[in-house]
Amino acid sequence: MEHLMLASTAADLLAVAALGWLVIRASRARTESLDDQRATLEALRGDLSQLVADAEERAQALDEALAAREKRLRALLHDLGRLEPGRDGARAGRARDERAPEPAGARAAERGAERAAPRLDPAEARLLRDLEVRFAARGRRA
Repeated sequence: MEHLMLASTAADLLAVAALGWLVIRASRARTESLDDQRATLEALRGDLSQLVADAEERAQALDEALAAREKRLRALLHDLGRLEPGRDGARAGRARDERAPEPAGARAAERGAERAAPRLDPAEARLLRDLEVRFAARGRRA
């Protein structure tokens, strides 16, 4: 009976040792996994901060481009305002009556000056062309 008790105790000790080894091994694997996750997280944080910096740079570039386009459109509206001075009735009527018809060469010279100006993007060029057509049609009606 003593031998059976000794064998049973030895089997229990082996089972406890195996369980202890498994716990230690799992703890090491978990620690290694956490270290890998931390390294991955730091790499992702770096990538994310780079993406945010790039997005901020692009937003600033877009703001600058928008400001430049707005400036060109304001200049275009100012130029169009010179083409059709005043919109209130009596003043606009007198201005049209006082204005002499432009010689054909003056309009061609004006177009040449527009071509020499910095190139507009296609949307601005289309807007300018549409506005010129509208103002030309409005001038013929008046």
